[in-house]
Amino acid sequence: YNPLLTWALGTAEDVVCRAVTVSAPLVQKLDRPLQLVDQTLVKGIDKLEVNAPIIKEQPADIYQQARTRVIESVKPHIEKVCELRSASQQRAASLKDLSWRKANEVLATQYGSLAVNGVDTTAQLAERLLDYYFPKSDTESEDDNVPISAKDDPVLHTVQTVGRLSNKVARLVYRTVSTQVKSLRKEDVRDYVATLIAVLRLTQYLNFINEKRQAVEAGSPKEPAPSHPATTPAVPASNTTATSTPSSSSTTTSDVVATTKSSKTLQQQD
Repeated sequence: YNPLLTWALGTAEDVVCRAVTVSAPLVQKLDRPLQLVDQTLVKGIDKLEVNAPIIKEQPADIYQQARTRVIESVKPHIEKVCELRSASQQRAASLKDLSWRKANEVLATQYGSLAVNGVDTTAQLAERLLDYYFPKSDTESEDDNVPISAKDDPVLHTVQTVGRLSNKVARLVYRTVSTQVKSLRKEDVRDYVATLIAVLRLTQYLNFINEKRQAVEAGSPKEPAPSHPATTPAVPASNTTATSTPSSSSTTTSDVVATTKSSKTLQQQD
């Protein structure tokens, strides 16, 4: 195998030498343009280093410097916003305290005391009515949220009294409604639906009778006056219709009632 390997390597060496010999003139021709491009790129990099020296730093240093610059530029605006927010909160708190004091001063007068007493009396009466119409269950506990004394803070006393009453109303009404819904049986729903159907049928039939009567009244022609008196008086059609209508309406009403009773009997049997 040594002669074969020697031949292969020698062939490759000859090909490389020929390629170098052929490409040498081309490289010599492109040498000057390549040098110009290289010099241009070097000058551009030098200018970039002068204008932006940060590119010489490490990535961690670049990140830290950028973060510091952003914080320094944003921090004054954030501080200004925080100052405005704190100032508005202080103004709101001072305005609230001032209005609270003014309201306490108003309620501390004679008419204000009468108003507070009226609110207390109304709240007590409302609680008595609630206890009467919505009795407490055995599992319900007493409300320990007793309002503050009216002498200490009339405004807070009024607010707590009204809030306590509204909470009690909502709690009792919700408990009563939930109890009624839980105690609602299936038979009650069936009775209600059967009664509703009977009322709808009766209303439909009454509307039908009214429409028929109006059509008869509108379509009946006027009879001419007779030349001689008739031996037997004729009964008007309207009277006949009027006499027949009550009987038919009473019959249909009784049918509806009978249908309702039969449906209720079937439901009770089920």
